[in-house]
Amino acid sequence: FTLKAPADKSAVVSPLTTLVQTQIEGSGQSSTEAEALVREQIGINISLFEDFTKNATADAKNAGTVARLIVITTQQQTTVLVSTVGTNALDGSKITKANLDRAIQKRVLERMPALLTALSDPAVLAASTLVAKEAALLTQANALVVGSGLTIVSIATAVAIDNQIASPAPVVAEAPTAGFTLASLNFTDAGNWFVRYFTGTAAQNTLDANNLFRYGDRRERSSAGNVAVWGTGNDPARQADLHWNGNAWVNCPINFEGTFTPRDAKGDSSYNFCDNRETGKTNTARFEIGGRTMASVYTEVRDGGYTNLTIANPANLGNATFPAGSMLRYSAGSSVTTAIQFYPGRSDLPGVSNTVTQYSSAVSAGGVAAQQLAGVGCNSAEANTNGTETATLEAMVAAAPGTPCVYGQASFVYQNVTYLSDVPNEAWFATALSLGNVGNVPLNTGVAPGFYSGNVKLRVAFKGSGTNPTTYYACKERFNNGSTRNCSVIGTGSYTITTLGDARVMSFNNLPAQAAALTYTRVFVERGGVIYYGFKNKPTVFSGSRLNTIGGSALLQQLGLTPVNPSLPLALTAASYQGTWDVRNVLGLASAGTTVFINGNGSVSCQNPATFANFACSVTITNPATGAFSYSNPGTGATAVGTLNFHTGVGSGTFDDPTANPTTGNLVIRRR
Repeated sequence: FTLKAPADKSAVVSPLTTLVQTQIEGSGQSSTEAEALVREQIGINISLFEDFTKNATADAKNAGTVARLIVITTQQQTTVLVSTVGTNALDGSKITKANLDRAIQKRVLERMPALLTALSDPAVLAASTLVAKEAALLTQANALVVGSGLTIVSIATAVAIDNQIASPAPVVAEAPTAGFTLASLNFTDAGNWFVRYFTGTAAQNTLDANNLFRYGDRRERSSAGNVAVWGTGNDPARQADLHWNGNAWVNCPINFEGTFTPRDAKGDSSYNFCDNRETGKTNTARFEIGGRTMASVYTEVRDGGYTNLTIANPANLGNATFPAGSMLRYSAGSSVTTAIQFYPGRSDLPGVSNTVTQYSSAVSAGGVAAQQLAGVGCNSAEANTNGTETATLEAMVAAAPGTPCVYGQASFVYQNVTYLSDVPNEAWFATALSLGNVGNVPLNTGVAPGFYSGNVKLRVAFKGSGTNPTTYYACKERFNNGSTRNCSVIGTGSYTITTLGDARVMSFNNLPAQAAALTYTRVFVERGGVIYYGFKNKPTVFSGSRLNTIGGSALLQQLGLTPVNPSLPLALTAASYQGTWDVRNVLGLASAGTTVFINGNGSVSCQNPATFANFACSVTITNPATGAFSYSNPGTGATAVGTLNFHTGVGSGTFDDPTANPTTGNLVIRRR
């Protein structure tokens, strides 16, 4: 294992300073910038330039554990790859041990979330001796190596990419034309696929007065042939996310523009995604693929460990070849800044939206249910609800004191097997708030691991000593319904409240080591008398394979898809409005109303939220540009018309329902 440190930070050399130096080499950042990025990414609360072996604090011990897993993982990965030293890389150069070191360290940075999740494995956390801990870490290291994508086949590609990025070719000026980069593809069949493009018109590909290029971000997803189009986020509804750009809360409108700088002498380019939602740096290696078969290029990409281009059945590529001018690009980079953001989805039904709810002091005070009267506290009807929306951060703090309701042993039957809870059986639904979940075991499907899923639910309560105290917990998750059970204290800290425009934002200090496995840090945003669950993405190191316009068009056409026209603005489709919409009579907002589910495959269903009874209904988006819609319920003869705002998730309209009183009126609509 080779240790490195930045030239201007030579007092300590460790596995952590090695990560910092790797980040510097890949991004051109200063030692201060690189250290801040890596430290935030791995969630360590001390400087990475400190000698953590001389400190007995929890943070220092955590740093030592992270460092040890990095070393073991690197050593195991080197063992797998060492036989490739002296063989040829994809560019014809000879692979050296230094090439292996760099490729492995880069992949460790890129896969840091997986490494940190490995540290939350129960065997690692439960290890009580150095021998047991070393064995647990070795098991996790071997799993990380298997999932790294670095093999004796892929290392040839990785080294060639690193060589080109280290010695970039001079930038050749080209006449600006409209075009796109195929940034992501997940193709199942002609009716089910996802595509992401970075697009540019001729004007956007011309340097502006600020010496910047501009670009668009477009996403298309087909479910059973029903095509949704949008601009950002993993789902059309997430285009509504608001972020703090430094001056105001804004979202990313349709056809928003990002910017990027021309490549410098090192091949680096700086980007700004959607008005400071994220900024960072990228570098790109380019390979000509004209005349090569699509199948061979696809195999090379996948063997290289790049999964952003995925074709379920590569046989669909046949013997087709890429035309002249096709380029395969391997982009590597890192985010430098990320904004606080939140999804403003709401509902008149608390607990089914992105807003924080609270319970009365009698319920949130918890206690032993068997020692409380029927209908009181933990035994009250309120304890079986989703609570009520919280209006202020102060009220949220008061309602989450970290005192669970303790019930008798619980059970459930799943696939004819009865599963029993721990004793005591603590329910934390009312007394602590979510920071995020670690683990991805699906709930209520497949083989049950037991009463609990094995996922860890991280929570925070507002108790302890000092100013604005917090206590952090790791909790169990009930397998059949995902409820939060039996929490253990894993740290203490404090919170800070900052005013950002017309909102107040709560953030947390001294987060526990287990929170490092999350790809974001939790914040709570108070805005307009509502508290939203917000987040701030951690800086990341990323890489991906991409195709230029010529190559991307050829590949998509071979699969039967129509490439995007970058000269035409993005236009919403009816499927862009998929999601869950709560519809209420303005005069009776407290009534149940109707919940309308517009599904990705084009189907529509409705539900009475008071009884959870489903019924047939019809919704047609008559004008996707404006969100105009018509609704009908054949069972009651009710009809409605109105508009849905794609960006805000708010709608309005009028209804005519012969079974209602009054029979006509105005509607208010919210997307969850």
